[in-house]
Amino acid sequence: MKMRRLLVAMAIMMALLPTLGWAQKKTLTFWTLQQAAIDIQTAQQNAVKDFEAKFNCTVQVTSFPYVELRDKMLTAVAGGQGPDLLLLDQIWVSQYAAAKYVMPITNLMKTSGIKADDYFPGAWGAGSYLGETYAVPFDVGVWALMYYNKDMFKAAGLNPDKPPVTWDEFLVAAKKLTKGDKYGTAVWLGKGDAIQCMTDAFTFSGGGKIISDDGKKALLNSPAGVAALNFWKACAEVSPPGTVGRDEEESFKLFTAGQVGMFFYGEWGQDSIASRAPKLNYGVANLPKPTNGKSVGTFGGFNIGINAQCANKDLAWEFVKYSTKKDVNQKITMLTPANKAAANAYLKEKRKFPDTIYQQLTLALFRPSVPNYPEIAEIQRTATGKILLGEMDTKAALDEAAAAIDALQD
Repeated sequence: MKMRRLLVAMAIMMALLPTLGWAQKKTLTFWTLQQAAIDIQTAQQNAVKDFEAKFNCTVQVTSFPYVELRDKMLTAVAGGQGPDLLLLDQIWVSQYAAAKYVMPITNLMKTSGIKADDYFPGAWGAGSYLGETYAVPFDVGVWALMYYNKDMFKAAGLNPDKPPVTWDEFLVAAKKLTKGDKYGTAVWLGKGDAIQCMTDAFTFSGGGKIISDDGKKALLNSPAGVAALNFWKACAEVSPPGTVGRDEEESFKLFTAGQVGMFFYGEWGQDSIASRAPKLNYGVANLPKPTNGKSVGTFGGFNIGINAQCANKDLAWEFVKYSTKKDVNQKITMLTPANKAAANAYLKEKRKFPDTIYQQLTLALFRPSVPNYPEIAEIQRTATGKILLGEMDTKAALDEAAAAIDALQD
């Protein structure tokens, strides 16, 4: 009889726990990109604390280097686990969406107050797949802006206040800068995705596309695509030897060392210049464009979504809305915030030439939003290598690449 009364008492106590304030707090897990800037890490922790206080919850934040984040998160979600909040590189969104690893948020968006107009168009589009929205832009970077050495310009008889605007002007200036151990630029191939970002940008600038909108047909061998790769090949002719063996970081070091006069790189390159060559007299201009074309960059950056297996989806959605608000977003991103108002404030505070950067971001587009993007990128890289090495004519190499990409869809 005593045991029965004890069990009843315990049951009543358990039922009363929530009203007594002893209920266990809900917890969210969030895996983020490891970042070197201590002030950003501190800002992120402060933002989490504010969210925890507002919603009486706990947010566990763990940071990883890029490759580890990519591999660890994909393995985890494929096994039905992983963090509640997914920080997705733009090129991962379609892969996660097709595999149903990330939750669609199209309906939630309708009453959220989050509007596409608040974000850079190219970044917003990268969060969708087959007409469904899966992730909200978190931060952005653009490939590329044109950095140029003003002192080298003066020495070569070029006007440092009038950087090249078109491809033709760029090549003319590059040839004048190439003399002795100095070069006009430094082209690379590398093993990462930066090379695709560059050649895609030049293709976009000529009005071309890499893949059809439905993701079923390769278009990189169009006249715009051929012109883009021909320009990149021409840039290699005014670059130091070793083009194919270098990556973008090694090439950028040549610019910061004063060995090349012009270089294509993202806005975050200003941090490297500040640490490596603080006295470098440089300017930043928009990416050169083909005659009658536009200066269109390629977006990089991350979007934030919700794990399809998340147990607290409503709370996770509140965090997505919270972290992408202007006043929060501009404090907690390493790259430029994806929210346009936050980006404008961030660039004016953190960057030189903020208006030039902002303009390039408004004109940038995202890479193909298809689940098999990694395979497509590798095919593109192989074609670019053949072109730079002179193993194949540009059109022939891109025709071969297009056929290989189309075969992936079969």
